Amino acid sequence: MNNSTDARKHLAQQIGNGAVLIHSGKITYRNNDTWYPFRQDSNFYYLTEWPEPEAHAVIVIKDSTPELHLFVQDRNEEMETWDGKRIGQEGALEKYNATKAYSFNDYQKELGNLLEGVTDVYCDYSSPFFEKYDRDGLAHAIPYDQRGSEFSKATLHSLSPLISELRLIKNNGELELLKTACDITVLGHIEAMKHTEPGKYEYQIAAEMEKVFYDNGAERLGYPSIVAGGDNSCILHYSTNREILNEGELLLIDAAAEYGMYSSDVTRTFPIHKKFSSPQKDIYNEVLKAQNLGIEGVVVGNSMKNLHEDTIKSLSESMVNLGLVPLGVDETISMMHFFEFFMHGTGHWLGLDVHDAGSTEVDGQPRQFKDGMVTTVEPGIYVRPTKPVIEFPLIERDPKKIRERRKLLGMEKATILEKEEISNAKTIKHEIPKELLGIGVRIEDDIICTNDGPVNMTEKAPKTIEEIEAITSQANGI
Repeated sequence: MNNSTDARKHLAQQIGNGAVLIHSGKITYRNNDTWYPFRQDSNFYYLTEWPEPEAHAVIVIKDSTPELHLFVQDRNEEMETWDGKRIGQEGALEKYNATKAYSFNDYQKELGNLLEGVTDVYCDYSSPFFEKYDRDGLAHAIPYDQRGSEFSKATLHSLSPLISELRLIKNNGELELLKTACDITVLGHIEAMKHTEPGKYEYQIAAEMEKVFYDNGAERLGYPSIVAGGDNSCILHYSTNREILNEGELLLIDAAAEYGMYSSDVTRTFPIHKKFSSPQKDIYNEVLKAQNLGIEGVVVGNSMKNLHEDTIKSLSESMVNLGLVPLGVDETISMMHFFEFFMHGTGHWLGLDVHDAGSTEVDGQPRQFKDGMVTTVEPGIYVRPTKPVIEFPLIERDPKKIRERRKLLGMEKATILEKEEISNAKTIKHEIPKELLGIGVRIEDDIICTNDGPVNMTEKAPKTIEEIEAITSQANGI
């Protein structure tokens, strides 16, 4: 339980004096008495490591020292016969380092005692659990003066920004869990390459891969697996996984194991039968070049913004060389023509959540990488088969201004204005090389930023054309 103990200590150092209120996830029912698999709320787990639903935590902090008060489900023999064993209050004390444990049902009754003398309370007041459990409880727990409740002597603070900052830097225990998740994920991707052949369905490859995840200790998937053959590789969040695999096409797999609540996130793209075709190689090598450049950029002092800009420049040069865009590199970037083929970010934080907590800016400036941060690096080129001819608008577009306007006006109004601007601009019609249509390539690895440079936790997943073809050319004895 060292990770959550460390997290509480670091949080207490930030707060000094006060109390934190936080709640577990709950069971969500699919229908009648059938439920979706339960996964603990990530922030609750980060601070407690408590694995069960229906739980509350109050962390009382005095002079930067935290006390963990857990409210958990009571032991109940009849309910445990139906739903499984419960840890109970005794287990909360013995196994989860709670200072004191209570019945889940006594939360609001005990809240007043725990908050006596506390004037700074940290909670997620945007959460429905705040409305359900905390608002009334705080009204009774925190002293108010005689002029009315709006003059509460307590100050409520948002907990999310504090936890997000803490979760950005992984300790050694967290990194070990992430490395294990990555090792398991690598094995699954290799197995997928071994079993891929024409005539199989996407879901059959997913099954072979996911079996390896579970066999090696993953409790669940980090996210629904994307197993996208042929044209489906150009759909970023494709997850239907029902179509048949065809010879001569590519298979893009974006899938990962979760281990100890920490998730990997890996993408590999490879031929469905034996070898890459020449056009597939052309695109693949350009994406690989951009990805290697991105990985080299995960160093202390650099930023996600710089990483993304470098990736855009590299991919834009590739798009010009491949004949995907009508103008030069500078115009491809300034007019955002690259966005037709690379329309997502270069990376995101990784940890308890596959898109982990933490912003990419601090006080409006790009956040610098620090030792202990973990990010993905995942460039791609997607040549959609539905767009053999593209009319590119001849108008300069500034991503920063676009983001600022969207914040100011809201997404709906801002995007309407963007469409109007583009529709009023002159265009240049460009025919996409036919041999490139339907080719989608993404390559993604998980990188730790360290004082000694980037550490690629998923580098053992075959990535060069030679490494991949050494496996796919032997798939199932072919």
